[in-house]
Amino acid sequence: MTLLNKLLLITNLSDALLDLLVVDGSIVDGVELGSWLSLEQISKYRRKFPDLPFLFHGSNMIVEIGEDLGVEKSILNYLACTGSPWISVHLMVWKVGELERLLGGERLPLPDPGEALERLLGRIERLKRLVAIPVLIENIEPLPLDGYDFWSHPEYIRQVLERSDCGFLLDTGHLRVSADRLGMDVETYLGQLPLERMVEVHVSGPRRRGGQLLDLHEPMQALDLQLLEELLSRQVPQAVTLEYIRDREQLSKQLYRLRRLLGLDSSRFERSIG
Repeated sequence: MTLLNKLLLITNLSDALLDLLVVDGSIVDGVELGSWLSLEQISKYRRKFPDLPFLFHGSNMIVEIGEDLGVEKSILNYLACTGSPWISVHLMVWKVGELERLLGGERLPLPDPGEALERLLGRIERLKRLVAIPVLIENIEPLPLDGYDFWSHPEYIRQVLERSDCGFLLDTGHLRVSADRLGMDVETYLGQLPLERMVEVHVSGPRRRGGQLLDLHEPMQALDLQLLEELLSRQVPQAVTLEYIRDREQLSKQLYRLRRLLGLDSSRFERSIG
């Protein structure tokens, strides 16, 4: 699934990034955003940065596909506004509202893996018929509840991608958390994923809190960079997206480090940060 003619370094659209773009518009090759921004905001940013590709991340919107809640129209509006080359969504096995109830403390029965798979595949098929661009599916980490993890097993991820014939958005933070919860070595887990379908990679820094490794979108550390290097040695994606939106200086350091790791030109950026 080749959509772009070169590897791009992407990051989330944020106030920190906007500050950096004023200094040097070449620090990233594109931006990723989602429905947390309004269409009006996106239109304004596209006018301000007309040469930057805008990628649309639909995250959990897949859950509402086919539920007559207006999400299909919303997706089409966002795609028209961004001009995104693809749409990415989470590998979500829940029915509408269930995830929010779980995260709110309510303990719901675990879905049947087979039924959840068929439900998700039906939603993906509807989404593929709706849009005129490729659909990418992103791996998701287990919930912090015992046994709520079947969707994060490599073989389940492979089933979803192969049966839906979609591209893969591999999130390395989710990968590290999943491997940790499942008691697997990170490289073993990586090797069982369908890397041949990988189009985009999300990178950030997980952290351990209260004894659990969590995907907190903190700055990348040595383990995160090593994992990305290992991944790149096996398969090169079309885009690497840094998921970090907080401190401007941390963002600039991470982007520069990633440009060097990916073999992308960083000379102008290096001069701009001294």
